[in-house]
Amino acid sequence: MNPAPSPGRRHRTVTIELDGLLQQVPAEYHPTGPLVGRMVTALAFHARSPYGECPVPVAMPLHRPTARTDPRLIVVDDLSEQWVMGFRIQYHRQLYRITGFYPR
Repeated sequence: MNPAPSPGRRHRTVTIELDGLLQQVPAEYHPTGPLVGRMVTALAFHARSPYGECPVPVAMPLHRPTARTDPRLIVVDDLSEQWVMGFRIQYHRQLYRITGFYPR
């Protein structure tokens, strides 16, 4: 079982590796509201759908790992808490899949 999240800091940094590229990405922890207990990163990712590319950078949702979580999907924040990367996002009612970091 995972320990309870640290409620003190909302703004954190998560280290994420995608396709061999390692980056530190700002993220916000949500202690209340519809995203309670989850984190959402800054707009730092590129996404695609079967119909084309998302026109803007997107955020990655992060949630707590379970016992069955693939360890390759786990990232760690600056408080040493574990999170699972979520690759499916929605933008203007269209579903997209994160494919990498958005070019700077």
